[in-house]
Amino acid sequence: MNRKVVVKRLKKKEVGREIVISDIHGNLSLYQRLLQKIDYKKGEDRLILLGDLVEKGPQNLQLVRFVMQQVESEDVHCITGNCDFVAKNILYNYRLPFLKSVLSVRKNSLIHEMASEIGIEMDRMDMDEFAYALRKAFLKELSFLNDLPHVIETETTIYAHAAIENEETFGDDFREVMASPFFFTRPISFHKKVVVGHIPVSEYCDSIARFDPLFDGTKNIYSIDGGNMVKSAGQLNALIFEKDHCMSVHIEDQPVYRVVRDVNPSIQIPFYINFNQGKIDVLEEQEQQALVYSEHHHRQFWIDRAFVKTFGNDLKGTDYTNYHMPLKKGEHVHVVFTYSNKAQVKKNGILGWAFLEDLEPV
Repeated sequence: MNRKVVVKRLKKKEVGREIVISDIHGNLSLYQRLLQKIDYKKGEDRLILLGDLVEKGPQNLQLVRFVMQQVESEDVHCITGNCDFVAKNILYNYRLPFLKSVLSVRKNSLIHEMASEIGIEMDRMDMDEFAYALRKAFLKELSFLNDLPHVIETETTIYAHAAIENEETFGDDFREVMASPFFFTRPISFHKKVVVGHIPVSEYCDSIARFDPLFDGTKNIYSIDGGNMVKSAGQLNALIFEKDHCMSVHIEDQPVYRVVRDVNPSIQIPFYINFNQGKIDVLEEQEQQALVYSEHHHRQFWIDRAFVKTFGNDLKGTDYTNYHMPLKKGEHVHVVFTYSNKAQVKKNGILGWAFLEDLEPV
């Protein structure tokens, strides 16, 4: 398999908007709602999709077919992400035992949907035969994903799924641009704007969890993955460039609640536990809460046991926040989930919590 970084070069968009969306993850309905929300105009706007079109969401095959039509008839351009690699696994019989192990625990996958459409089951077939059957039935869709470039470059901007190593070659191996972690924190800067997805932006947060795109002007890097289909509080972000202006718009599908009274929390020092820094030690347990210590935050605190989960050999307090959300009567929030007498809520791309008695469903 050729592991060189494949680059697609486009002329700068002189008229109209250049819209960038990342990590759709098979959530076609949310993608279509986002296009409607930003008033996407075919033939006027340019749309760039930053990879991870598929996996983890419920409409993978439909999403691929929808995007294929867009690419064929509109100013739409895609790059490949690490999750889109499942197409190469099937096309090249590449690491099929590993693919099977992943799919055995991944409920939503392009591969499951393809198999279901033609009435075959992965567990009832040899993996070579299984891959052959999918190639025979879905060569067009698999080839579309396989042939996507790793980088898109214009005169002013470089687009990659996860990272670039430099502005000249972008990287020596496609894995460097498809799967490198935490690009936004690297001590490196660029002359051109660099726009990436891959890592949910909330993973860069320590105090208040934010899901809107991040920009570091000293590095000239935008990170835009809102955690759609990966985080329970995730959202799908669109970054919009027009002339010298940039703005972001997002959409989410958590249920909407109305605030029934003003909430003005007391002064607090907020903190947030992301996944990668989520390791905790349990010091004491009660029926609904546990006293834990976070080495990353250098503190101990009580946490609802709904947040204490096992990942491999570690206990993590992933996505816990102590940020009590300020609220105004009549405004709307998205409820991520409920626990004891509280709800984890989102407002304007920010994660916090509220008492259930302060909310009512819309």
